[in-house]
Amino acid sequence: MADTAGRGAGLSRRGFLGLSAIGVGLGLGATGWGPWPGGAVAAPRAAGDAPLRFVVLTDTHANPEEAARMENLRRVFAAVDAEQPQFVLHCGDITDYGSDDEFAAYRAAIPDGLWDRLRHAPGNHEIRWDTSARERFQRWFGPTSYSFDAGGVHFVALDPTQALQEPGLFGDDLERLRDDLDHVGDTPTVMFLHYPLAGRNYYVNDTDAFLRTIDPYPVRGIFAGHIHRNEIDRFNGLTQVAAVATRSGPFYLRVTQFDDGDGRRLLVEQVTLGATDADAATVQLIGEMPLDAPPAGEDPIRIAARPGDAAIALTAVAGHSASAVEARVHPQAVFGAVDDGAWTPLSPRGASWHGALDAGTLAAGVHRVQVRATDAAGGRRYDTSEIDRRGATRARPAWDLAIGGQLQGALAAHERTVVATSTSGRVVAIEIEGASRHRRRWATDLGPAHRGAAFTTDGALVCVPGADHRLTALDARTGDVAWISRFDKPVMSTPAVIATGDGDRILVAAEDRLRSLDAHGRTLWEASVPVRTAGRAASDGTRVFVGAGDGRAYAYDLATGAQVWSFLTNERPDSYRQLIYGPWDDWIEVLPTGAVLISTVTHAIAVDPATGAELWRVAGSHIFAPSLMLPDGGLLLTTEWGVVSVVDPATGALRWSGQAVPRVVNAGPVLDPRDGTAWLVSVGGLLAAIDPVAGAVVVDRQLFTANTFATPVVVGEQLIVGAQDGVLRGLTI
Repeated sequence: MADTAGRGAGLSRRGFLGLSAIGVGLGLGATGWGPWPGGAVAAPRAAGDAPLRFVVLTDTHANPEEAARMENLRRVFAAVDAEQPQFVLHCGDITDYGSDDEFAAYRAAIPDGLWDRLRHAPGNHEIRWDTSARERFQRWFGPTSYSFDAGGVHFVALDPTQALQEPGLFGDDLERLRDDLDHVGDTPTVMFLHYPLAGRNYYVNDTDAFLRTIDPYPVRGIFAGHIHRNEIDRFNGLTQVAAVATRSGPFYLRVTQFDDGDGRRLLVEQVTLGATDADAATVQLIGEMPLDAPPAGEDPIRIAARPGDAAIALTAVAGHSASAVEARVHPQAVFGAVDDGAWTPLSPRGASWHGALDAGTLAAGVHRVQVRATDAAGGRRYDTSEIDRRGATRARPAWDLAIGGQLQGALAAHERTVVATSTSGRVVAIEIEGASRHRRRWATDLGPAHRGAAFTTDGALVCVPGADHRLTALDARTGDVAWISRFDKPVMSTPAVIATGDGDRILVAAEDRLRSLDAHGRTLWEASVPVRTAGRAASDGTRVFVGAGDGRAYAYDLATGAQVWSFLTNERPDSYRQLIYGPWDDWIEVLPTGAVLISTVTHAIAVDPATGAELWRVAGSHIFAPSLMLPDGGLLLTTEWGVVSVVDPATGALRWSGQAVPRVVNAGPVLDPRDGTAWLVSVGGLLAAIDPVAGAVVVDRQLFTANTFATPVVVGEQLIVGAQDGVLRGLTI
């Protein structure tokens, strides 16, 4: 129903702003970012009774449909309980996809006496596929970012996961992390999170900003997961231990503090249980984590980078212990993965190191240069410097507007007005003026928005989805609240506005509920969507189409919400795979032929709107980029891997196909109606101009070093792009 009550207060991205933490019951003080449910944790040992001893495990991937995996977890937690550790750190991927059934199965595998000593950080599997991800996590485990003190060590749980996305980003949380570390003085700090950082790991896009943030503080160690194997790195004054996946077998890490006269250290061992409960476990030394003094690699590297037409000239001043210094251009195209690309050695000359990086194939625009220094013991230091490479481009930067948070949803435009939404809760409307100017019309604060807004057909209202369980309609002229529709769960889908003879219909989903509203905010009907949906619904004026988390797409009657048909997109063997291989996050589209286009990570499928019968399909992961109808009647499709194709919308027959950019996630192509150019922004911020008629692609510019998940808009002579750094940018095209 409509609700004209006041707008919701903005929340931080992690949901812990303004909260305080409770310690782990070891007799030491606590600082932190979130409270523990139920108060302090019972501890079998008091501080000083024995050396600090705890357990680290990760990637349990609990799934009640996997009986052998759950039995493995039962055995592991029984063995951990028998050790009576002071606490247990879990580095994420607790479950396969973050459902309550999976969390319940995980909880059932843990002895009651151990439960209150577990400390969890979320993994991408808890956040990536769940529209209520952080809320559900917090109900089961408490805050996702927090800190506590134990045994003279400060522990910090980090949460760089991003709602509905695979890789990580620290973003605004770095300020709260700095505030936390400011309060602990010289106490050594150990952090734990899901993604391993630095080195070959490019799972978190702003790792360089994270390393700069912690640089002044005595951060001595990081425990991580995600890569499902043990791996130790020493860099920037700390030791990182990525742990083996408990999913893969009866494994966990035992961590014990000791002091042999050379300073306190954490001894890290892998415990592997026997084949049965009667068989003895084996223990293998993994490594050590110094606490009192940093390993080598603490001295910052001063970088001078001078980009030219063919090369980037570099001068680096590294610490006195550096025995080798190398550099590379940050592989911005790498998205949530590892990269083992080559580094270019620099040559020593006095107190500095010199060299050059090939820039002949580098797009004009903004890039990062990475420099690493290695000492004789193998410890490393990583630092970065940003450059702006000049070059002739069609798109020319005109202006930028810092909004804050992350601009994660598609931009909305009506005539010359553009609306951007942010995970910070800030909603901004701007007016595009001429080829290079903009004017702010209004700004307001609502709940965090992870998906884009939508205008009503007359442009009078703009409907904003919120993680605060609300769809809020704002007056497009003033930003004032016109009405609010409340839901039981976060609204994590972009609204669709459909013109009918009875006025606009606004279709929006909150996890497993699809709602139809009129332009006054009155609920006309609600329908159940199995599991969840995070994409955008579509309508042909008679039916409504939406992708669901059970691997199916559904059609509902637009007038009543009654289900008309369902279409199974995959025959995967379990609920988890049906979800991730299904159309749950798809922008369903109605083609000019009347066919309904449903996309997954394996195919784009056209079906009959009345029956759901398949008409044609095209192979490829098309779910992450909406298609684009072309003036000549062709249909432009874009895959997750940056391949663009033009097909016949009636048959799916291919006209042409080619590589445009390295990777595309949620930011689809947009058309410049003046000349027919389709502009496409890669997830790494690389802009390409596509001539759909000639089948030609030209890489134009590297826009920024942030990721982007937001489809841009073309208004007049400008292309407007939003990114995860919270900045809205205008380019003259």
